[in-house]
Amino acid sequence: MGYRSDVHALFYTTRKEELPVMKLYMDENFPKDASFFALEEIDSNAIYGYELVLEQVKWYESYEDVKAFDAFKTKYLDLIAEQEPGKQWCFEFVRVGEEVEDTEFEQNDSAYVLSVSRKIECEY
Repeated sequence: MGYRSDVHALFYTTRKEELPVMKLYMDENFPKDASFFALEEIDSNAIYGYELVLEQVKWYESYEDVKAFDAFKTKYLDLIAEQEPGKQWCFEFVRVGEEVEDTEFEQNDSAYVLSVSRKIECEY
Protein backbone atom coordinates (compact mmCIF):
# COMPACT_ATOMS: atom_id res chain seq x y z
CA MET A 1 0.00 0.00 0.00
CA GLY A 2 2.70 2.55 0.93
CA TYR A 3 2.78 5.77 2.86
CA ARG A 4 0.01 8.18 1.83
CA SER A 5 -0.47 11.93 2.24
CA ASP A 6 -3.17 14.50 1.65
CA VAL A 7 -1.90 17.49 -0.33
CA HIS A 8 -3.49 20.88 -0.92
CA ALA A 9 -1.83 23.69 -2.87
CA LEU A 10 -3.23 27.12 -3.70
CA PHE A 11 -1.93 29.49 -6.37
CA TYR A 12 -4.02 32.63 -6.15
CA THR A 13 -4.39 36.37 -6.16
CA THR A 14 -6.47 38.66 -3.99
CA ARG A 15 -7.21 40.88 -7.01
CA LYS A 16 -9.74 39.54 -9.50
CA GLU A 17 -8.32 41.63 -12.33
CA GLU A 18 -5.09 39.58 -12.05
CA LEU A 19 -6.90 36.30 -12.80
CA PRO A 20 -6.58 36.40 -16.63
CA VAL A 21 -2.79 36.93 -16.37
CA MET A 22 -2.51 34.16 -13.77
CA LYS A 23 -4.60 31.83 -15.97
CA LEU A 24 -2.22 32.43 -18.88
CA TYR A 25 0.79 31.79 -16.64
CA MET A 26 -0.68 28.58 -15.22
CA ASP A 27 -1.69 27.33 -18.69
CA GLU A 28 1.82 27.90 -20.00
CA ASN A 29 3.82 26.66 -17.00
CA PHE A 30 1.95 24.18 -14.80
CA PRO A 31 3.04 20.55 -15.44
CA LYS A 32 0.66 19.03 -17.97
CA ASP A 33 2.16 15.56 -18.06
CA ALA A 34 1.96 14.94 -14.32
CA SER A 35 -0.41 12.03 -13.87
CA PHE A 36 -2.38 13.17 -10.85
CA PHE A 37 -2.41 16.97 -11.19
CA ALA A 38 -5.77 18.52 -11.96
CA LEU A 39 -6.20 22.17 -11.08
CA GLU A 40 -9.58 23.58 -10.14
CA GLU A 41 -10.32 27.26 -10.67
CA ILE A 42 -11.16 29.33 -7.58
CA ASP A 43 -13.44 32.34 -7.98
CA SER A 44 -14.64 33.42 -4.55
CA ASN A 45 -15.19 36.76 -2.87
CA ALA A 46 -11.67 36.80 -1.41
CA ILE A 47 -9.29 34.85 -3.66
CA TYR A 48 -9.03 34.02 -7.35
CA GLY A 49 -6.77 31.40 -8.85
CA TYR A 50 -6.17 27.67 -8.78
CA GLU A 51 -6.09 24.85 -6.28
CA LEU A 52 -4.70 21.36 -6.33
CA VAL A 53 -6.29 18.85 -3.94
CA LEU A 54 -4.91 15.33 -3.66
CA GLU A 55 -6.07 12.75 -1.15
CA GLN A 56 -4.21 9.60 -0.17
CA VAL A 57 -1.42 10.12 -2.67
CA LYS A 58 2.15 8.86 -2.52
CA TRP A 59 4.08 12.15 -2.29
CA TYR A 60 7.73 11.17 -2.53
CA GLU A 61 10.39 13.70 -3.59
CA SER A 62 11.89 11.08 -5.90
CA TYR A 63 8.68 10.72 -7.96
CA GLU A 64 8.76 12.50 -11.33
CA ASP A 65 5.34 14.12 -10.79
CA VAL A 66 6.42 15.56 -7.44
CA LYS A 67 9.69 16.80 -8.98
CA ALA A 68 7.67 18.53 -11.73
CA PHE A 69 5.40 20.14 -9.13
CA ASP A 70 8.38 21.30 -7.04
CA ALA A 71 10.09 22.78 -10.12
CA PHE A 72 6.90 24.69 -11.01
CA LYS A 73 6.46 25.85 -7.41
CA THR A 74 10.02 27.22 -7.35
CA LYS A 75 9.45 29.08 -10.62
CA TYR A 76 6.14 30.48 -9.35
CA LEU A 77 7.70 31.64 -6.06
CA ASP A 78 10.56 33.29 -7.97
CA LEU A 79 7.98 35.16 -10.05
CA ILE A 80 6.14 36.26 -6.91
CA ALA A 81 9.39 37.56 -5.39
CA GLU A 82 9.88 39.76 -8.44
CA GLN A 83 6.28 40.91 -8.90
CA GLU A 84 5.62 44.57 -9.38
CA PRO A 85 3.93 46.63 -6.67
CA GLY A 86 0.17 46.20 -6.66
CA LYS A 87 0.17 42.59 -7.81
CA GLN A 88 -0.68 40.16 -5.07
CA TRP A 89 0.00 36.62 -6.23
CA CYS A 90 0.10 34.11 -3.39
CA PHE A 91 1.02 30.51 -2.71
CA GLU A 92 0.07 28.09 0.06
CA PHE A 93 0.89 24.41 0.39
CA VAL A 94 -0.04 21.82 3.02
CA ARG A 95 0.88 18.15 3.08
CA VAL A 96 -0.47 15.98 5.89
CA GLY A 97 1.07 12.53 6.18
CA GLU A 98 -0.07 9.48 8.08
CA GLU A 99 2.09 10.19 11.12
CA VAL A 100 0.94 12.84 13.62
CA GLU A 101 4.18 14.83 13.33
CA ASP A 102 4.31 14.59 9.53
CA THR A 103 2.82 17.88 8.34
CA GLU A 104 4.37 20.37 5.93
CA PHE A 105 3.13 23.95 5.53
CA GLU A 106 4.63 26.43 3.11
CA GLN A 107 3.43 29.84 1.99
CA ASN A 108 4.58 33.24 0.82
CA ASP A 109 3.04 36.49 2.08
CA SER A 110 -0.43 35.11 1.67
CA ALA A 111 -3.89 35.46 3.14
CA TYR A 112 -3.47 32.21 5.13
CA VAL A 113 -6.40 30.48 3.50
CA LEU A 114 -5.23 26.95 4.33
CA SER A 115 -5.02 25.58 7.83
CA VAL A 116 -4.73 22.18 9.45
CA SER A 117 -6.84 21.07 12.38
CA ARG A 118 -7.01 17.80 14.25
CA LYS A 119 -9.97 16.84 16.35
CA ILE A 120 -11.52 13.88 18.00
CA GLU A 121 -15.22 13.28 17.76
CA CYS A 122 -17.27 10.66 19.53
CA GLU A 123 -20.92 10.05 18.84
CA TYR A 124 -22.92 7.47 20.72
